[in-house]
Amino acid sequence: MTGGSPSADRPEKAALHPVPTVLVVVPDPELRRSVEFALEAEGYRVDSYATLGAAFAAPGPFGAGCAVVDENAISGRRGAATRLDGLGGPVILLADRMRTVPHAAGLTVLTKPLLGRLLVETVDEIVASLDVARPAT
Repeated sequence: MTGGSPSADRPEKAALHPVPTVLVVVPDPELRRSVEFALEAEGYRVDSYATLGAAFAAPGPFGAGCAVVDENAISGRRGAATRLDGLGGPVILLADRMRTVPHAAGLTVLTKPLLGRLLVETVDEIVASLDVARPAT
């Protein structure tokens, strides 16, 4: 959900399967909501922010299975790779016009516009590689 509050879990699902959280950082509110919806529909918890600064300022540890970050959250900023590394886990970067993609450990780049289930499938692969429980759907 927007504003940093995690999406609500169905109690029976949360009790049976720990649900990984996906950190979403997308400045555009329509795209952010679309990403939130796609992930929540697949059973993921979502912590969502408009900026990396807001995500870093949020209380508590990230505890995310992975992060989805739009290029507009880092474009033109020095130290983008360091900021992405600071998320502490795998990052999916949504890009359509970046000239230079930052080199960060665990970075996967998806080209916008996102078509079909590519984002969800990529999150699924990352979560599976981390041996984090996948939501039961």
